[in-house]
Amino acid sequence: MSPLPYTYEELLGPTMAQALSAETGPSTSTAHATVRSLLSGRPLPPLALCTAAGARQSIDHGREAQGAWQASGRAARHTVVIRLRREVTARRAAFAKVLRHTAGLGATDAAEECRDAERVLRHSTASSRHGARWWRSPLALSPLTRPSCEPPGSVPAVTVSYGDDARPLAALFEGALPSLLNGGAVITEVSTRNAPVALAASALAREAGLPPGVWQVVVRGEAADTSASGLRAVLAEHADALAPLCCPPGMGTPERTRSRPPCLLVLRHDGNAHAAARAAARACFARAGRSCAATPLIAVHAARATDFLEALIREAQGVTVTTALPDELHLRRLTTWADSLIAGGAHSCLPHWRPPTHPVGLVPHTPRPLLLVDPGALSDPRPEIPLGPVALVTRFTHWAEILEHAHYTGHHLGVFTRAPLSQLAPQFAGLPGRRIHLNQPPRAGLLP
Repeated sequence: MSPLPYTYEELLGPTMAQALSAETGPSTSTAHATVRSLLSGRPLPPLALCTAAGARQSIDHGREAQGAWQASGRAARHTVVIRLRREVTARRAAFAKVLRHTAGLGATDAAEECRDAERVLRHSTASSRHGARWWRSPLALSPLTRPSCEPPGSVPAVTVSYGDDARPLAALFEGALPSLLNGGAVITEVSTRNAPVALAASALAREAGLPPGVWQVVVRGEAADTSASGLRAVLAEHADALAPLCCPPGMGTPERTRSRPPCLLVLRHDGNAHAAARAAARACFARAGRSCAATPLIAVHAARATDFLEALIREAQGVTVTTALPDELHLRRLTTWADSLIAGGAHSCLPHWRPPTHPVGLVPHTPRPLLLVDPGALSDPRPEIPLGPVALVTRFTHWAEILEHAHYTGHHLGVFTRAPLSQLAPQFAGLPGRRIHLNQPPRAGLLP
């Protein structure tokens, strides 16, 4: 006999469950989805999926509500967000619990996510007090990492933001709060796995005084089918602006297939090998490698390879992954990928991990870190790196190799070097990596 689904009161407590009883999505939704807890395997509460028609209705509703919200004044909006911050802080334990079930975050990662979310809320109120619009990126000195701002006095009526399954709470507030504080309405699109957290946060915002319709959450289906694509197309066409993003969202569910190329971490000949190893361990293994800032591909100058690998092995041996992957398919794919690389000559620096032979559906799906050294050249073709706590180390001898290969990597680029930013910035100008991190681990998010 299959277990009964969780109730929102079990997951969130009676106060937030009562807040969630209010309508948060289009009332015309007829399709529903059920996902299972990544902690226990028990079903989570059913979720109403949004259609393309429902998305248009949400945008129209947002336009109707936005005028009164903007007219309420900056001070009133600021007060609502301060109340929301207090509500979120007071319910940190409840959010941490639901993050473990829905996003599969381990206890430490769930607590860190709650702290990050509170930091976003604090920063948003401080920015609003000083009349600032958006946040700067981690490397504030570099013009390459600054998100664009709206012209002074311009307030988009309806802004679309996107959830992030690896940062469900912090990314939610990063996307919504700038527009809300400026008097705009927000439509946040989330996956079924991220939906319970997003719905709870938006319900708390209404309890804090946000008018109905100003912040709405729409839930897309898991598959990248025509309805999911149609939902995103309608939002993009009819909304007035897109919220600032750390990294662009992929179509469908980003964690189903790694639609983004892997991000890159580089140790140059003049970089600190021990600092780079500490950063690599965090960037590759934290949150099971699910973050958009994960750097599963590491390029090390041949002269520093021995020192770096010794330090990284020590760091990796002390890592215990507690955050789960979305499902068992990712575990199997991770093993197949590692086996193919090892068969091609790669060396595993840690005991080679294999998934347990448990029945399909048993959770949580938490692998151990994978640390592989590929003897081939950085430019050699190799299988796509799967989602997971992975570090694939390659060697290089010429900086030009990095600049060439970086055209095919993700939006985060970490470089450990003693070279000044003024020397490197012109070389980074043409790269897709908009988020350049010097001598620090890449970090997801928009806050400094």
